[in-house]
Amino acid sequence: MEKEVLNFEEAAEFLKISTKTFNQILKDEDIPARKIGREWRFSKHALLDWLGRGSSKDYFKNQTISRFEETRKGKTENLISHAKEILDTISREKSITIENRKFDFPDNVEMEVKIKKRSDTIKFELEFEWQTDEKGENENEE
Repeated sequence: MEKEVLNFEEAAEFLKISTKTFNQILKDEDIPARKIGREWRFSKHALLDWLGRGSSKDYFKNQTISRFEETRKGKTENLISHAKEILDTISREKSITIENRKFDFPDNVEMEVKIKKRSDTIKFELEFEWQTDEKGENENEE
């Protein structure tokens, strides 16, 4: 007989996600669950129903992802110096202007740094992402 009630780890596995991601979903979403003592319990049927009721439009309708990209070529030390200037400006002013667009950085900014090496090319990427309540709230034209 197939199990109908799952513990935390089993529910994460059932949804094919990591326990770390599942824990974040549990905090952020209205997921059907019961905490009995110190343990979480989940109904397989309720999880499938919850998953089926979701819509990607609901997730993105109140989210603005602000991104900018700048490509430069040059000597490594010059590129590192330029990246440092960008980060120093963001840290100091909580904003940056790229191609006449001002990006104001709220407190909930997440940053990802990527350094990629392919043959004789090194690519250095800074990616910033944040959510806002209103579309365009953090993007101001100058």
